[in-house]
Amino acid sequence: MSRYTVVSFDNAHPDRVGASLRRDELDNDQEALAHAKQLVDRALERLCPASSAHELMILYARRGSDVPVIYGEPRVDFRAYQYAREKATAMFASPALT
Repeated sequence: MSRYTVVSFDNAHPDRVGASLRRDELDNDQEALAHAKQLVDRALERLCPASSAHELMILYARRGSDVPVIYGEPRVDFRAYQYAREKATAMFASPALT
């Protein structure tokens, strides 16, 4: 069974040694992916209120407390900023008219 490590980088404190990493060990790729997404979701929620997806992404890039990277084999294709952009866009999407 493969083990995965999710490492989170803290953009709010990039200069603090040791404070910029958080490591979580997970048993499989699906757990690692779900955990990484959850970290981004919570980071975006903590940065609100924002007036737009663009503003939220600026805040995430500057002060995001969790920018996860997944390490393990086979490799899990996850890009934190791409996922955050998709999530931020969805958060500010207009509801569909019925």
